[in-house]
Amino acid sequence: MFPILLAALALTLQVPPPTADADRAKELETDARAIRMRESDSLRALADRLKGQGDPNGAAEVLKLAPPEPEGSATLILPLPDVVEARPGLSSLPAAEAAWRKEIDAIRKPAGEAFFDLAKRAATAEPPHMARAGIALRETLARLPDHAEARRLLGYVPHDGGWARPFAVRQLKDGNVSHPTYGWVPEDWVVHLELGELPAPAVRGKATTWLPAAEADRLRSTWRTPWQINTEHFEIRADVPLAEAIQFGRRLEAFHDLFFALMADVVGDELPLSRRFRSPALQPDASYRPHQVVYYADRDEYHERMRPVAGEQVASQSLGYYDPPRQGQGNRRPAYFFRDADGQLPVEATLYHEVSHQLLFESAGRNAYLANAGDYWVFEGLGTYFETVTPREDGSIEVGGMAGARLEEAVRSLGARKFLRLEEFLRQDQAAFNRDERIFVNYQQAMALAVFLMQADRGAYREPFLDYVRDAYRGRIKRGSGRSLEDRLGTPVDEIERRFRAFYAPAAKG
Repeated sequence: MFPILLAALALTLQVPPPTADADRAKELETDARAIRMRESDSLRALADRLKGQGDPNGAAEVLKLAPPEPEGSATLILPLPDVVEARPGLSSLPAAEAAWRKEIDAIRKPAGEAFFDLAKRAATAEPPHMARAGIALRETLARLPDHAEARRLLGYVPHDGGWARPFAVRQLKDGNVSHPTYGWVPEDWVVHLELGELPAPAVRGKATTWLPAAEADRLRSTWRTPWQINTEHFEIRADVPLAEAIQFGRRLEAFHDLFFALMADVVGDELPLSRRFRSPALQPDASYRPHQVVYYADRDEYHERMRPVAGEQVASQSLGYYDPPRQGQGNRRPAYFFRDADGQLPVEATLYHEVSHQLLFESAGRNAYLANAGDYWVFEGLGTYFETVTPREDGSIEVGGMAGARLEEAVRSLGARKFLRLEEFLRQDQAAFNRDERIFVNYQQAMALAVFLMQADRGAYREPFLDYVRDAYRGRIKRGSGRSLEDRLGTPVDEIERRFRAFYAPAAKG
């Protein structure tokens, strides 16, 4: 249903005014920026004083906590770690350093508490603003790592003087350790891994046989005996080398964190964060039912195995595939990928695109997206939006920037006037969106529009857009209902189009 396709990566109208919901979103954003500004001013004053006292290193450390406002329109998310070790005290530090670090804590504590208060306000608003609540909780923990309630809400339990996710606690209790290359493995594996050995395919009733890594990977390079990897949220089968499959799983987990941070309000009441806000006694647990992912070693194998699943056209023309479950099929279906080293889109872009569909359709409850009157674009818009995900060296993830081959093509198509007028584009149903002569440019337009609505003007349109996404997912977009995209934005469609084109004007000139 949601394949990524090859080739051609290729005011007189009266509308309802912005809602009280939009006003509340602006209020929460204004308050968050005020918290950061007060904290930054205090930290910069401390840095100036340290520099004047002849401690430039201390001043530099303080300034790391008061970065300038980011440039551009992209969003940054730092994935939350599985395990948070207990914090060391200040007593072991030199007296001068301990003194200014104590001052940092005195500055950061009220900011952390203010962010926690903002998180509660966002979560208890009517309707709730769960994405803002989740981001504010992350801001709380950045300043107050041992804030117990923020930890509970974000899925942590106390562990060994620090904090951990229940999945990690279970791994540790089972005698597993987190290996830097191979992830969670039994502790007695480590000596073999350090010798360059991996386990051969298991034989029932026989002890594990250890082989050179290349030989073990060769034996797993057939779909009869693939590697099977279980992460916190995914069950992965892959016939690529194990180290590569583990890295693939880590990307999936980081993306899972990013996706639910941004899409919390679309998932709504099904979100674990929402449930824990509603139930103060509800503790995080490790009972998550994993999403299924299949990762083939090459295109030929993907083609052969996808034909009976999706048909010849999809198998031969797609880079990845996910078909949402239908009524009576449960709520888990595999997402399929293959290693496409020299492809038109990076493997990671395909991964983020299709898994975004998978996470939405397997987490947000029953869907009725085909019942909408048009507005099919939004689902491929979101999928292609997540193709902009870019991991950074500091461990953070950037999304919504001017990244990726498809968005580059989209900017060119916009400049060449290949896009439909926005009013016509929005009204397309699935068949119109996917017609052969328009499909590749429609994908580009969907991506460009989704990036605009998620990122423009510091995310000013994001929440009304995601409110529209939530209704589109549930099949509530009807003609004349007063709930169209332009109604949510409180802006006529022609004005949305003007702003959309203006957003990309600098990139088109470049």
